[in-house]
Amino acid sequence: MSDLDQEQQGLNPEQKVDLTRRKFSGAGLAASGVILTLASKPVMGSNYWCTGSGGMSGNTSSHGEREACLACSPGFWKGSPGSWPTPYYPYRICNVDGTTAYMPTLFNAVFISSRSDTLMSIMKNDNGTRDWHAIAALLNAAKAYAMNIVSAYTVPEIISMYNNGAPAGTFSSTYEGNLHNCPLPNDNTSTYQALGLPFCKLIDQNGDETDEPNPACCSSPTAPATTTISTPNPNANINATEKKPK
Repeated sequence: MSDLDQEQQGLNPEQKVDLTRRKFSGAGLAASGVILTLASKPVMGSNYWCTGSGGMSGNTSSHGEREACLACSPGFWKGSPGSWPTPYYPYRICNVDGTTAYMPTLFNAVFISSRSDTLMSIMKNDNGTRDWHAIAALLNAAKAYAMNIVSAYTVPEIISMYNNGAPAGTFSSTYEGNLHNCPLPNDNTSTYQALGLPFCKLIDQNGDETDEPNPACCSSPTAPATTTISTPNPNANINATEKKPK
C-alpha cells in the first residue's frame, strides 16, 4: 500500500480526491503532463460544475449549478459488457457476416504497463487492485464523453495519472460513496451497443463470455474471412477535455 493510500484510509470520497490533488501538485506531476484542473474550473463550462470537482473545491456557489458526474462502479462495468464505450472492447466483436470486427482491448494498449491481459480479464479477476480501479475510471470517462455528459476526469487525465503512478484511491474515489452515479441500464444482451455489433460469443446474465457462438453472427466466429482490428489510441481524446450538453 502506498503512502497516499494509507493517508486516504478513513476519508470520504471527496476528501480522498482533494488529498490526491494536493499530493500530485506537490510532487510536480502537473508539469509532466498530468492534468489536475478540476478544483479550479467547471467541467462543463461557466454555468455547471461536476459534483466530483465543484463539490470538492468548495467554491461551487461562484461557478453556477453543480452537475452529477457519470460514476459507475467496477462491478457495473464487469457485469455490463454491452455498455462499454469505444474504443474499449471487453470481448471479441463480430460483423454480422461472422468476421471479426474488433479484438478485446489489452491493458498495455491503453496504459504504460507490461500487462497483456484484456481489460475485461482484469475487471473479472483483479478485484480491488489499482489496475481494476483505473479501468473503471477510464470507462466512466470514455462513456461520459460519448454521452455528452460529465465525469470526474477525462480519458487523457486518467491515462496520464495512471502512467505517472497515481494510487488506487485516486481512481476509486471518483465513484465511491456519495459520488456514485450510474444511470445506465445493465447490458448483457450479447451486443456491443456502441457499435450495434454482436459479440462473437453469447454473454451470460453475469456479463461473462460463454463458449456458445452468437447466432447473430452469420458464420462461425472462429474462422473469420477478414478482420478489422482496432487498438485504442491513448491520446484519442487528448483535446476532448470538455463537452457541453446539448
